[in-house]
Amino acid sequence: MTVISAALFGTDWRPRLPGGAELLRECAARGWTVVLTGPGPAGAPALTVAAPGSDPLRAALELVDGSPSHAVAVAGSVREVLAARRVGVPCIALETGGDAGPELRAAGAVEVHRDAAALLRVLDDSLLARPRAFGRVGVGTGGAWNG
Repeated sequence: MTVISAALFGTDWRPRLPGGAELLRECAARGWTVVLTGPGPAGAPALTVAAPGSDPLRAALELVDGSPSHAVAVAGSVREVLAARRVGVPCIALETGGDAGPELRAAGAVEVHRDAAALLRVLDDSLLARPRAFGRVGVGTGGAWNG
């Protein structure tokens, strides 16, 4: 499984985000491939990709020969949720990026959590633990569909 984490653990990552490093470590401990779309926290068990001028999610998938059907994006803004949607990757959003839950859901987030610590507490019941259970993401529409 590939976990793609955008600005929350990339260019905008700040050590004070509750549970961020712990979430990354737990994903790595479970054997999941973790790719950050920017510089990540020091010592985090993750690959890092920075793709100026291109689609960082697509670049991250290419880095690990990943498939959107086996990936989950973790995003902190409507812009990042929409980027995941364009690539066809289901997305979990965290409200620590400034956008509220209803906005993140309207953009296409499958799940919304207050922060990384809240996601970590329900990790086994989250989309991260079962990426294909959600089905394919409607590329370009933001809608999800099973099939």
